[in-house]
Amino acid sequence: METKKKIFFLLYSMHVGGVEKSFASLLSVIPRDKYDIHVGLVLPEGDLISLLPSDVKVHHITELAERWQELKDPPLTTIKNYVIKRLYMKAIYAFVLYLTCKLRGSYLWWVEYILKDTKGINESFDVAVAYAGPSSDIDYYICKKVKALRKVGWVHFDISIFNIDKKATAKYYRQYDRVYVVSETGLNIFNHTFPEFQNKTKVFHNVVSTVQIKEQAKTGETYNDDFKGKRLLTVGRISPEKGQRVAIQALKLLVDRGYDIHWYFVGDGNDLQNCQNDINKLGLTAYVTFLGTKTNPYAFMCDCDVYVQPSRHEGFCITLAEALCFDNPIVSTDFTGAKEQLVNRKNSIVVGMEPENIADGIEKMLIEQ
Repeated sequence: METKKKIFFLLYSMHVGGVEKSFASLLSVIPRDKYDIHVGLVLPEGDLISLLPSDVKVHHITELAERWQELKDPPLTTIKNYVIKRLYMKAIYAFVLYLTCKLRGSYLWWVEYILKDTKGINESFDVAVAYAGPSSDIDYYICKKVKALRKVGWVHFDISIFNIDKKATAKYYRQYDRVYVVSETGLNIFNHTFPEFQNKTKVFHNVVSTVQIKEQAKTGETYNDDFKGKRLLTVGRISPEKGQRVAIQALKLLVDRGYDIHWYFVGDGNDLQNCQNDINKLGLTAYVTFLGTKTNPYAFMCDCDVYVQPSRHEGFCITLAEALCFDNPIVSTDFTGAKEQLVNRKNSIVVGMEPENIADGIEKMLIEQ
């Protein structure tokens, strides 16, 4: 009998997000008779952790978790904390290192300093995957602290927009045997930025199970109000890069044009208060509902009149891919991969990122219904 290969994936957590949802879908298609799946989570938490199959071995990466605050705080905050704890020599060394990083334009050495004493996992694998990348701490841990015959990087976003540490990425990705990017456009951007890795990059689209999503839609929560007009829906983390504030401006234009519409937003995030402030200023409180985080938003997707993805940038938009499982009209802004995802979809349109563009696209879909 052939021995199963051991694969180790490293992520931050299983909070609701595109990377985490795509990972859960990926697990559903990996044949268990051939692979023994291990998952490392820096923080073993999140609403999607229940989607990890029972046969998957979960590792809590406590060493990264213990250093999490030092990695995420500005270096000067960490240095100040050293001083407060009277670790003066450590504070002096860290300050010199911080200045060096500033001069070199990379915090590669800072990450390695914070993580240098970590021991890693006391197991060996056939393949180790930095699934939440590029990310200096995740990449460092996979490259330096995990024993594996082959190592893989996985790129989920447009690296020309996110402020990645290029020097750190160049160093760690040199050690990967393969680099997967989730869209053709994202691949082209990555190859243009790091041409030295073109021989190891390949597109790997996020896995979306249409059958599974439609089944979940049958049992999921849906709209419980008595609104009789047209329902617009957007699913995603409420943050600047997801474009909800621009969507609210587009909504104002549509309301002023006389459309009987209501926009529902599924998700939570750090831009929620700004969105609420915009809604109040524009007099739109009767036209918007924030539904919060939903691990199963698919009945909402199934029952909306138009699904709208107003993102400023994405890698491969998992919520757009999920919306494609249903027959509803779709309006998407022209972020990385949007045209690629909607190329064969008739009742959809890719528009510019200004409020007027989004409003015009929605109006077109409403008229054509």
